[in-house]
Amino acid sequence: MIQRIQTIYLLIVTILGILLCCFPMASCGDFILKMGCTIPYSVLIVLIPCVSLVSIFLYKKRVIQMRLNCFNIIIMILTALLCAFYIYIQRKTTGALISILLPAVILPVNIILSYLAIRAIGKDEVLVRSLDRLR
Repeated sequence: MIQRIQTIYLLIVTILGILLCCFPMASCGDFILKMGCTIPYSVLIVLIPCVSLVSIFLYKKRVIQMRLNCFNIIIMILTALLCAFYIYIQRKTTGALISILLPAVILPVNIILSYLAIRAIGKDEVLVRSLDRLR
């Protein structure tokens, strides 16, 4: 249902997650952290838009939708930690300068938007339960 604000939030998370798949996030010397450079990073980057897209279509199951968004936030935090780990290892081995690129801002924005979606879904759940009580 597109008229719900959490659907807009999740749609933006999906679009930004797809953009994150297309652009490199950081570089350190010859090493560029982008889609396809390592398997764990690639899997986590692909999971972010997939989970949020699945969450959009589970609008009738609000509790599952909130859990999926919590899982998506955990995936995004793991992705950020993995990115920091890879860059740290490359910095240690090569001693080159670290260059954090603009798409690195996408992860914190996605975390905030997912949190806002969780809050909006929770408000919907409270509203539906209060209406069920009145019947």
